[in-house]
Amino acid sequence: MERIGQGRTAEIYAYSNEHIMKLYRMDFPHEAVQNEFRISELAFKKGLPVPQAVSLIEHTTSRAGIVFERIQGITLLSLIIQQPELLEQLAFKMADCHYRLHCQRDDEGTLPLQKQILSGAIHNVQLLSEDDQARVLSYLTTLPDQQQICHGDFHPDNVMLSEAGDQYWVIDWMTGMSGDPAGDVARSWVILMSATLPEDIDPAIRMGFETARESLVEFYIHHYMQLSGITREAIESWMLPVAAARLDEDLPAQEVEQLLKFVQERIRLL
Repeated sequence: MERIGQGRTAEIYAYSNEHIMKLYRMDFPHEAVQNEFRISELAFKKGLPVPQAVSLIEHTTSRAGIVFERIQGITLLSLIIQQPELLEQLAFKMADCHYRLHCQRDDEGTLPLQKQILSGAIHNVQLLSEDDQARVLSYLTTLPDQQQICHGDFHPDNVMLSEAGDQYWVIDWMTGMSGDPAGDVARSWVILMSATLPEDIDPAIRMGFETARESLVEFYIHHYMQLSGITREAIESWMLPVAAARLDEDLPAQEVEQLLKFVQERIRLL
């Protein structure tokens, strides 16, 4: 099969004219793959703009994969890099797409719960002392409980636009959950603030993205607040637990350092 893309957790292969296969890297937990398949199925059945998960492929001694409906489009991240003059327009599309997801509820209780996901990750963060973990976890309990559908990893590389720009899809639902939209937006804010591009990317592209990063965050947050009526204060209230939970992920050293500094500063303000 022809490889047509790759990320930190998986490679994407052309499977047929109508399908692609997301093939996870060796030793990636099969439970996480099964979770993405299940959540992708749920999101599709609810009518959300997601590629249909067609089949789960598992081999006990090899790599697991998911066959998805093949969609024709380009990621928002690629468009932002290629057409920086459209930054505000693309940030609005990102905010609009995120808001539309949050308009849907998980009344059936089929998705993992936001606070459970965050607290589990925070418990695992070895870079935080037990006292700091306890303070963040205690703070997390004071935040709102809701049942809106949240993506859990919503950023420009997980949103695809059609060539005409009139249709979008949200991909990578492994972290889908039920919770407070403000917390989901805070997660996006943390990612946009600290995420690093792949090491092999063109230096000019990297510089262009770094230049646009701050404006992208501000445009996205501003547009989302306008659409949703959620305040900046409500979003910022989730930043500490979301950033602390992200420290449980396999991140580049530069990003870990920045996140840890941010988390420790926020803990001191509690």
